[in-house]
Amino acid sequence: MRHLAVGLVVLLGAVSQAAAEWKPSIFDGESKRAIQGCSATVTDDAWSCAFIRCEADKRLGLYLDIPGVLSEGPITLAIDGRDFRLALQATGGPFGDAYRVAGAEADMFAAFPTGRSLRIRQEGIKKGYDAIPLAGIGPALRRLSQSCGAH
Repeated sequence: MRHLAVGLVVLLGAVSQAAAEWKPSIFDGESKRAIQGCSATVTDDAWSCAFIRCEADKRLGLYLDIPGVLSEGPITLAIDGRDFRLALQATGGPFGDAYRVAGAEADMFAAFPTGRSLRIRQEGIKKGYDAIPLAGIGPALRRLSQSCGAH
């Protein structure tokens, strides 16, 4: 638990930098296998971040972290108006209390580099926390995909 608290403090310190562009994850052991991007709206106790990770099976996985807001079940993610209807799964994974996005497939990951923002639609998400800019995701995702061997 202490490790998680320290990770969140580090995350909050880096969130404002991460909001500007997608970068390697700041979580321990994840900097070479995951990238993160965050919303421009951030406070000490509220943020919205997405993580793309090279999973053990060499596929890309997508995770979302919006503290106290997200819940298991259906969610719609949109990239420049293109909707992806997916589901969230609770996980004790590498990004604290982040939820894994089930059903994120290659066509969604292919849309990231040309998109301007990732819109998150699930009840309870406030304006400002519902969009994650995709600035800089193209090169970061390309490097991650190459090192992962994902297609």
